[in-house]
Amino acid sequence: MKMKSPEESSKGKSHRLRECLIRLSFTSLYMGIVTLIAAAIPFFGDFVAICGAIGFAPLDFVFPALAHLRAGRSCRNTKLRQLVKVLNVAIAVCFSAVAVLGCVGAIRFIISDARTYSFFHDM
Repeated sequence: MKMKSPEESSKGKSHRLRECLIRLSFTSLYMGIVTLIAAAIPFFGDFVAICGAIGFAPLDFVFPALAHLRAGRSCRNTKLRQLVKVLNVAIAVCFSAVAVLGCVGAIRFIISDARTYSFFHDM
């Protein structure tokens, strides 16, 4: 095993520091641009609500319940197995309805905000 000389070791550290600084500067620039775009959109919260309704409810509630049903591992007790299946189907149906209602509500808010929106209203 070859030992690194102090010069090679310092080159590696400075290279890593340079990469971290470049990454930090590009991440900061990206976050600044995204923040400016978010501030420029008048009803950005309503768009975030749509994304949450489409992404949050299915990923956190519906897909795990369906995955548990699909996995097929269940207990030997048939009554308990049927109860678990019914419960998982009920969870999937209930939270699918929550996702649809959340999406409808967010679209309703966007439409109501768009009716009252005018360009450069605050200036």
